[in-house]
Amino acid sequence: MGQSVSEQEVRENCAALRARMAARKLTRAYDKALRPAGLKITQFTLLIAVEEGSAKSLTALADLLALERSSLVRNVKLLEDEGLIEAAPSGEGRSLGLALTRAGRKKLTQALPLWRSAQTQVEEALGANWPSVKKSLGQLIEKT
Repeated sequence: MGQSVSEQEVRENCAALRARMAARKLTRAYDKALRPAGLKITQFTLLIAVEEGSAKSLTALADLLALERSSLVRNVKLLEDEGLIEAAPSGEGRSLGLALTRAGRKKLTQALPLWRSAQTQVEEALGANWPSVKKSLGQLIEKT
């Protein structure tokens, strides 16, 4: 009979579990920081990505933001309903172009200092480890 994996071993060493736990804590912290702007971190990063304009389709945007396409579509609809983004044909087949509205740019301007504050808190919590954590997260994103 093979060795049994202990619950403690999984809890302490499972990269997926620990990353998900960290992601949930980070999401809560950024959501709390962005609350005065009426945004969640997923909506904020979506507004940033739309402003940047590098993704040429919803699928590319979902990949860029590491979101399930259905989650992205829900958030796009919510931001459209709030008048923060607008959709228009991009001229590239079935691709969909997204653009910030004036209200979207204003919301982003309001939210950016709130995000910066949350980001500073995270960096301070990680201290000298932040550069290596950032590099490690980048490696995971690139290689998995």
